[in-house]
Amino acid sequence: MELPSKINNNEKSLQQGISPSGNGGLISNSKLTALVVDSDRICQILEKAILESQGVETQVVGSGRDALDLLASGATFNLIIIAMVLPIMNGVETTRRIRAMGICSKMLGVTACSYEREKQAFLDAGVDEFIEKPLTPQKLASILREMRNA
Repeated sequence: MELPSKINNNEKSLQQGISPSGNGGLISNSKLTALVVDSDRICQILEKAILESQGVETQVVGSGRDALDLLASGATFNLIIIAMVLPIMNGVETTRRIRAMGICSKMLGVTACSYEREKQAFLDAGVDEFIEKPLTPQKLASILREMRNA
């Protein structure tokens, strides 16, 4: 599968965990914004490409700690997509801490494992929805449509 050239051009931004537009992750009045929290490089690239193809300004970080630091700095997002398996602190604990910060963004928990206990742990921690990897445009379409119409 060939990746869109836009992704290759934004590789440095992805590695730094910043949006190519450089706005620091602030919510724009005209665009949805998303934070992808995933340590898997391929998942980062694919999830960012899917979101950006849907017109969502996207920022990527590789750990729960990086996500918490970014959010604590004042960055805001309409949507946070968070993987279960993360270095330093897993997705469930990261989700708990994000919710404890008072952040009310829509949160999607994603994992390659769809065991009921993992799903329930994510939901109990505060994600709004649980989605099995891989994320696809079809899986995100109804969620993004709902967010745009809210």
